[in-house]
Amino acid sequence: MGHNSRGYQASRPNKLGSIGGFVVIALLGLLIAGCGEDKAAERSLIATAPDLLPTPTLALPGNVDPLKPPTPIILPSPAPPGGALPETVAETHSASAGSTPIPTPTDVPLPEGATPRELLEFGRTSAAEGNQVTAAAAFRAVLQEPGDLTSDELTEAHLGLGVALMAEGQNAAAERELAALVESAPSRGAIAKGDPLPGSMTAADIASFHLGQVRLALGDYEGAIDAFTAYLSNNSDMAAYVQPLIADAYEASGDTAAGDRVIAALEATADAPAQRFRAVANRMRLAALYIEREDYPAAVIQYDAIRDIARTEATKGQMSYLAGQAELLAGNTEAGHERLLFGVMNYPRAVESYHGLIALLDADVPVDEYQRGVVDYYAGAYLPALEAFGRYVAGPGDDFNADAYLFTAWSHEALGNSEAALAAVKDYAKYEPVRALFERGEILRRAGQVNEALAAYDTFLADPSDADNAAAVAWTAATLADSAGLAGAAKRYLFLADTFPFDGNTPSALSRAAELLEDDDPGQALALRQRLVEQYPANIYGAEALFRMLQEAGSSDNDTLDEATLVRQLGTLSLSNYFALRATDFAADVPPFSAKNDIALPDDPEAGRAEAEVWLSEQLTAVGETVPDGELGGLSDELAADPQRIVGEKLWQLGMLEEAKAELEAVRESYAGSALANYQMARYFSRLGLFRSSIIAAASMLNQIGATVYDAPIYLGRLSFPVYYADLIMPLAGRYGYDPRLQFALVRQESLFESFARSGAAAQGLSQVIPDTGAWIAQRLAWPDFENEDLYKPYVGLNFGAYYLSQQLEMFDGHIAAALAAYNAGPGNAARWFATAGDDHDRFVDTVDFPETRLYIERIYEGFNAYRHLYDRP
Repeated sequence: MGHNSRGYQASRPNKLGSIGGFVVIALLGLLIAGCGEDKAAERSLIATAPDLLPTPTLALPGNVDPLKPPTPIILPSPAPPGGALPETVAETHSASAGSTPIPTPTDVPLPEGATPRELLEFGRTSAAEGNQVTAAAAFRAVLQEPGDLTSDELTEAHLGLGVALMAEGQNAAAERELAALVESAPSRGAIAKGDPLPGSMTAADIASFHLGQVRLALGDYEGAIDAFTAYLSNNSDMAAYVQPLIADAYEASGDTAAGDRVIAALEATADAPAQRFRAVANRMRLAALYIEREDYPAAVIQYDAIRDIARTEATKGQMSYLAGQAELLAGNTEAGHERLLFGVMNYPRAVESYHGLIALLDADVPVDEYQRGVVDYYAGAYLPALEAFGRYVAGPGDDFNADAYLFTAWSHEALGNSEAALAAVKDYAKYEPVRALFERGEILRRAGQVNEALAAYDTFLADPSDADNAAAVAWTAATLADSAGLAGAAKRYLFLADTFPFDGNTPSALSRAAELLEDDDPGQALALRQRLVEQYPANIYGAEALFRMLQEAGSSDNDTLDEATLVRQLGTLSLSNYFALRATDFAADVPPFSAKNDIALPDDPEAGRAEAEVWLSEQLTAVGETVPDGELGGLSDELAADPQRIVGEKLWQLGMLEEAKAELEAVRESYAGSALANYQMARYFSRLGLFRSSIIAAASMLNQIGATVYDAPIYLGRLSFPVYYADLIMPLAGRYGYDPRLQFALVRQESLFESFARSGAAAQGLSQVIPDTGAWIAQRLAWPDFENEDLYKPYVGLNFGAYYLSQQLEMFDGHIAAALAAYNAGPGNAARWFATAGDDHDRFVDTVDFPETRLYIERIYEGFNAYRHLYDRP
């Protein structure tokens, strides 16, 4: 691979992704459309951001209730703290079987005979479940009859009532409650369960912040500023999040001096600790104000600061361009051109670098022809790119970069001229003959010339020991031959498997070769499956091979398969994938999605922790981690004192869940390499209520020590497969007649128990219900006063998901795989697959021709089995 003096590497999109030393960063997208000649052509192109491909809305089948909108393919996506809603209230807001409406009584029912302390816990739980009306009623009842509650508990009830009123839009009442709390409880203790960590806030601090919010909403801007300022006096580390709110209040006030005060507030965020995106947003807002005031040097300082903290080429290029424009506006022509040129030379894929190139050309500033061509290429200005590369090739310097021929080839290809592209690759072969063979194959493949492309790949692979990333090229050649239906595809897959036994694609290659040979050479196909089981038992393809052989042994007279031997081989599998679990169930004659015993929820969530930590200490030592003395589960001193963790927890306590998640996820990622830190964070995030991050940390910990939920202590497995919202899910499962493990597994797959989750398909909440489906469910359940945002409330999202799941189970006669397919891909598609496959689980899964949906069913099967193992009643 040739390099220019600036360290830039040529890159071109291809299905192989990164091919080691000679295929680098993939093309991010064509940001510019059009063509032309020289500067005028380049200037004529309008930069546009690439559109995101939407998730398709699936067609509604003709035999389905026209009021029922189809559910699109739902992807897991990014839920607030949650406990469990007592059954009395769960029943009030849950769907009953059939079409009985679910009323919301004017007088909210509270648990009969509950003590004040039980009512306080009930209020906490209701608030966490998103049921603020019930929470407010519970907290109000506590304050009316406090019994023997402590002053701190009463303070918590006051705060809970104020927050619940605010959440329900009763800002005036909330303002009175919060203001009284701030005045009466300035020194009350932290609102936290267990021992407060560093940075835990007092109730008065939290009330001050919320008081600022409600006053801002009420138009009391001076009062809002006072409240936010009071909060910051005890929480200066929160400036990046609170000073922008103060700036909002100044802007809204219309004060003649507001402009200076807005800038002062935003300037106070400059050095405050904050997650990268928040810091960028604050600095961009400040820079815009400086530009508006024509304080260009101050704006440049902000753009430079953003460029320094940014991680993507797009943002770095944008900041270089904006800084250059600011310098030009200030009359600093030379400095402006230098910044524009810096962007062109260092961030060629940023759309603003193309704008900078145009500005430089308009000003007759010399630009390196190679780099000019690169920027044009990534902007989609292919003709100008060809002209620039032509000039570069015609007059090469001492550091000639042969990648100019590659960009020339790709530009010709983009313009539809494959012949010229191949000619450019031929020129490139004089410098990089091996890679040129690969590039020739890629161009021919994209042009649909399959045989010619395969010939190029075969020449490349003639001596694979001398070719970097030959395994990736062999995989490309095999999959190309396979997709074209060529007879030699199986042979190509075997070449990959035999030549590169440790390549990540080898198990897949063996599996596909067995499928291709099954009809013509069943003996060899069987041998390949046995090879898979013996050599790759921990791989899903090895597990699938054993499962297929078990199926065949149980349904045919094939005397080459000994079922007893195959069953013994189950012990070599890792129970970490669908087919390993399916094979185990199949051999034991356990029906899919079934359990012998009822689910058993732990009475004490901490049960088994001590024994689990002894076991974990041994595993940590085995993988080379230092194990501290004493219990392992508390945060280390380093984690506890981490400023980003402290800010994240404060944001969570303030109800700023998305912002808190961004901060705390950054913390998790910083410590992700340590299994011990992952264990500690899994416990911490679980207690906090950041369930998604807790599950990810727990799963990472198990992976790092080489364990699964089936061989780790139950306590550790339950961190990865928790039963959050059990007091909602258990009654729902009973009401609709399905195993609660099914809904636990579904919610884990959909949202990882994160109630503020939302997907690119607009699916929302714990159950990832799309708005149209939510509106339909609300209509069917007569759910009062439904608004789309209600889907983010756990008690709503779980009720709606349970109802929709029950409808699919009813539609498909209790066939769980079909119901899950309908939940994920729409009932019409599920009906099509069901009509083909019938009620046989394995035949149905094999029939599903949406890879996402098949994977969805498999993942929930894995989850169901994990819950069956971890919560089994003896």
